[in-house]
Amino acid sequence: MIYALNIASMPIADKVHRHMLASYYALQLDALQTEAKRLGYFFAQADTAATMPPVLAERLAWATEYRRKCYLYPNCPAEWWDRYASDRMSEGYAQEHCRSMLAALAALGVRLQESPQACALLAAEECRQREKASLQPEPSPLSEVEVSSFVNEFFTKLDEPKEEGPT
Repeated sequence: MIYALNIASMPIADKVHRHMLASYYALQLDALQTEAKRLGYFFAQADTAATMPPVLAERLAWATEYRRKCYLYPNCPAEWWDRYASDRMSEGYAQEHCRSMLAALAALGVRLQESPQACALLAAEECRQREKASLQPEPSPLSEVEVSSFVNEFFTKLDEPKEEGPT
């Protein structure tokens, strides 16, 4: 026989809360691990952690923050996720959140380790970041007023009488 349950009870709420938080952090830890791997790092049970260069710290913070925004706001466009993650980076929130996750992992004895390819992959990432910073921004689209002005000018010139050349 099936009995009705009060799902608003504390024991059920506690289990739901733990499950939701675990899945929320598993997603962020996946982003952390994926970005670390892309840059030649991995997580392992170890007594010490690899040195974390600034570019690695920045990329790990960015990856986890971006993934967090994708998860929390799935219907927003990618540009919004990018802008929001940039804002959290400039405020320092993303870096602090990433540091907190790394500290929680360290408390479990899990620390970031460097693979032999890390140096080359980080150098390539630094080059990519410098190149990205030096690119000129995309021109903004024309406003309605500019488009309207262009169209009016275009048709005015078309309607002007053409000078006849000698016959």
